[in-house]
Amino acid sequence: MSYIDSNLVGNETVLYRGHVTLWAWLPWLFWGTILGLTTLIGFILIPLGYFVIRSNEAGVTNKRLIAKSGLIRRDTVEIPIKKVSSLQVKQGIIGRMLGYGTLIISDVGAAHAPIRFIKEPLRFRQKFFEVQEELETP
Repeated sequence: MSYIDSNLVGNETVLYRGHVTLWAWLPWLFWGTILGLTTLIGFILIPLGYFVIRSNEAGVTNKRLIAKSGLIRRDTVEIPIKKVSSLQVKQGIIGRMLGYGTLIISDVGAAHAPIRFIKEPLRFRQKFFEVQEELETP
């Protein structure tokens, strides 16, 4: 079960879920293959990288924005939708070409840890602001 699903409270439901792109796995594949040619440790990197990447998640519920990164060490951000002041998207050239980027979530006065390698980050931001607008409209 995902972190987001296991931390829903009351009648909270997930409205949009951001996914991590598999392009984030490429460095793990590359170094795992290179090191695997010389040591067995290299081949451990490939499945480890997959699990590290899949351990990152972000979602918008009807009450808050939730993001988690980390497999063993966990970093989480859970901010009520009304308290989120900005949701920045950072994309380099490669990220724009391949359709991924980094989300930086800010509440009043503080930026939180970036959520890297989110697939279609502009769509995630759009969905978030749609939910935020629906909640503000009486």
